[in-house]
Amino acid sequence: MGDLSQFRKRPVATLAIIIVNIAIYAITSYENFFLEVSDYWVSAGGFVPALTPMPAQWYRVFSSMFLHADFFHILFNMYFLYIFGRAVEEALGKWRFLALYMVSGAVASIFHTAFSFLGGATAYVIPAIGASGAISGVLGAYLILFPGTSLVMGWGFLFFPIFFRLKAAYYLIFWFATQVIYGYARLGGSTAVFAHAGGFMAGIALLPFVVSKERSAQFKLAYQAILPPHLTFAPSTRTRGLGRITKIILAALLVSLLFGAAYASTGLSTPKEEIKSTVVQYTYNGNLYVDYVGFQLPEVGAQISEISLDETRILLNRLYWAGMLYNKGKNDTEANETYKGELQVNVTVTIYDYEIVIPKNVPTTINLTGKYDKDGFLAKAEGVLETYIIRVNVTRAPPPYWYFYNLTLVGPVSYSFRLESQTVNFSEVTRYAGVGSLIVTAAALFITIKRDEELVLVGEEPERIWRPFTPVV
Repeated sequence: MGDLSQFRKRPVATLAIIIVNIAIYAITSYENFFLEVSDYWVSAGGFVPALTPMPAQWYRVFSSMFLHADFFHILFNMYFLYIFGRAVEEALGKWRFLALYMVSGAVASIFHTAFSFLGGATAYVIPAIGASGAISGVLGAYLILFPGTSLVMGWGFLFFPIFFRLKAAYYLIFWFATQVIYGYARLGGSTAVFAHAGGFMAGIALLPFVVSKERSAQFKLAYQAILPPHLTFAPSTRTRGLGRITKIILAALLVSLLFGAAYASTGLSTPKEEIKSTVVQYTYNGNLYVDYVGFQLPEVGAQISEISLDETRILLNRLYWAGMLYNKGKNDTEANETYKGELQVNVTVTIYDYEIVIPKNVPTTINLTGKYDKDGFLAKAEGVLETYIIRVNVTRAPPPYWYFYNLTLVGPVSYSFRLESQTVNFSEVTRYAGVGSLIVTAAALFITIKRDEELVLVGEEPERIWRPFTPVV
């Protein structure tokens, strides 16, 4: 995009954010050959809506912004940040740009929490990671500042690439619309699409607070002399702000989110369900771990088997089968317990689509002190545990292909752990996040309708939505 001239100013903040994200991805994925992040970092740093009532866990709002699931996740995020972040940073300045980026990422987490009711109870306990929410804030700011710029788009049709020029306003509106539609239609899968939408609106809502009038005036004067190479314009008469079509579509999307946020803020969007939000800190054979799990009573055992981090699953599994993690008969009592002996643990073996439950005695020693809550769930505890790992070996015999399995014990392994849980009401979490989302959405709607002409640097051009692009060789 743009001509061959050099940048007037190097995008220091944009490049710094990219470098930091790449460095963190390297640190968190080297165990998996840099292909995907390890489960430990997702558990320790991912944003979990159910943990928002715990102030000690608020760091996750920011730590999650620097974690990425796999190579392609960080590749495309950093690509979009580089493409759009340079222009926004040049218009705002590096420190104001950093403020917009970080706050947009935090607001994206609030939106993700407010609209989690659409994904059901599990959406509140699944960690969310990625810089997409913060980058979406950059896209929202770009839309208001530079709606009249043109992007060269490439699209693969069969085996032939097609290139055409498209207004930035139409591209960004289309992208924003897909996030809103996918979110309401529940087509986003594992992607936190409402976090993207929330970050986008935050970028619009925050723009009046981070824009510098003096810098904007200088930018407009400089634009008349020379164009930044990453902005492409058609030399025609421009409007003073967003075009009519852009404004109508954007306002309609914001109104739809306004109603969703208003509904979430009433507290009626979720049933009065509760979850045991549990943070576990432990050392495992000398290594320090921090993990989070969420439980809905009473099926605690089945939920333990779904924990992704093996070390956490083993620890909680032994506490559960020893009757120390959850026991209705221990409600509102102090915990000062010791177990030493052969602990019977049920192991589930899956062969084809059949599940076989096998009891196995495991030598285990547990010393624990703490307290149980009103439901008999362990609210706070400290202790040590020594046990063995159960290894399942499945072998297949010759025809007619009978399957045999055997369980062996590996170890011993030792834990020193600390556990803290809190009962979280989904409706309360959603309601407070909904209020914050409502305020941001209303502010974005007001700026879109009333203040776009004041903030715009390059207004829309009265031309076709797209036109063919002829590369210059």
